[in-house]
Amino acid sequence: MKRGTMFETTRANGVLRIFNHLLRISTLIIIGCPTMNNGLSSIHSDSTFINGKDIYQILPRTNMERKSNNLLTHEKENFVTETDDMQENIYNYTPMYFGTVNSTVVATQIGATAHLPCIIHHIGDGVVSWIRRKDYHLLTVGLTTYSSDERYSATHLIHSEDWTLQIKFVQLRDAGLYECQVSTHPPTSIFLHLNVVEAKAEIIGPSIRYLTPGSTLKLMCRITQNTESSAFIFWYNDNRMINYDFDRGINVSTEADYHYSELTIHRTRKEHSGNYTCVPSNAQPASVLVQIFKGDNPAAMYHDHRGSAHKSYQNNILTSITALLVALVYTLNGFNIERII
Repeated sequence: MKRGTMFETTRANGVLRIFNHLLRISTLIIIGCPTMNNGLSSIHSDSTFINGKDIYQILPRTNMERKSNNLLTHEKENFVTETDDMQENIYNYTPMYFGTVNSTVVATQIGATAHLPCIIHHIGDGVVSWIRRKDYHLLTVGLTTYSSDERYSATHLIHSEDWTLQIKFVQLRDAGLYECQVSTHPPTSIFLHLNVVEAKAEIIGPSIRYLTPGSTLKLMCRITQNTESSAFIFWYNDNRMINYDFDRGINVSTEADYHYSELTIHRTRKEHSGNYTCVPSNAQPASVLVQIFKGDNPAAMYHDHRGSAHKSYQNNILTSITALLVALVYTLNGFNIERII
C-alpha cells in the first residue's frame, strides 16, 4: 500500500513538472521570445503592452547570459576610455618643426671637420635624410651612410633632437648647399650652406727686414681665416726648426689657443740672417727675409739701391731707343741714295 502511494506521488510530481515546462514555453511564445526578438507582446489587464525584452529582464538569467552581459559592459568601458585617450592625444598634439634656422651658414677651414646641425622638435616616427643639393646625392638616411665617400656620416644621441651631418677632412669641393629632410607627408626640409675657407699664417710687417748686429728682431705671426685652433706653430730659420734654440738667443712664445706666436732675438748677429717661416699645423705658412750686416742705415741703402737700379734701367731704355733711331735714319738715307743713283 505504501509503495503504491509513493509511486503515485512521484508520477504526479513528474506530470506537474512537465506541465510547468509546457506553461513556460507557452508563455514565451505568447509574449515573444527575447532571444528570437520576434516582436510579440502580451496584453495585461491595464492594457499596457509589455515586449519580450521587458519580460526577459524579469525572468531569471543563466550564467552564460550574465557573463555575456559583463563582457559587453567591459568592452564598452574600454571603448569609452580609448575614445577619451584619442581625443586627449588630438588636443595635446604638437606638429613637427625645425629648431635650426633655414639657410644657416656654416664655415669650416680646409682639412677640418664640418658639423652641419639639424635640430628637429617632435619628430615622432619621422626619418631624417641628408642630401647634397648640387648633385642631389643622398648622403645619409637615419644613421646609415649611403654615400661611397666615408667622410660623410650622421650623428645623433639618444633622446637628442639634433641630427648633425659630419664631414671629415673638408675640401674646397665640399662647399655648397645641403638639405636636411624629414619624412613627413609631404616631406619637410631646411637648407644649410657650407663655406670652406683656407686658413693662412701671416707675419705682420714688411716681407724683408734689414737690421744691424746687436739690434732686436721681433716677428709676430697670426693665423687668419681659421675656424679651429692649431695644434702647434713652429718657426723655422731656413730649414732649421728654432722654437727651442735658447742657446742661440731665440725666444718663441705662443698663445694657448695657438692663434698668435711671437719670435724674439734681443741681440742679433750675422748668423741670424736668413729666411724665417711661421708654420701652423693646419694653415698655410708665411715667411720673411731678414738681413743683418754692418754699415749705414740698411733701409736707406736698400732704397738707394732700388733707386739706382731704377735709374740704370731708364738709361738702358733711352740708349736702346737712340740706337734704334740712328739705325732707322741710316736705313732711310741708304734707301734714298739708291733711288737717286
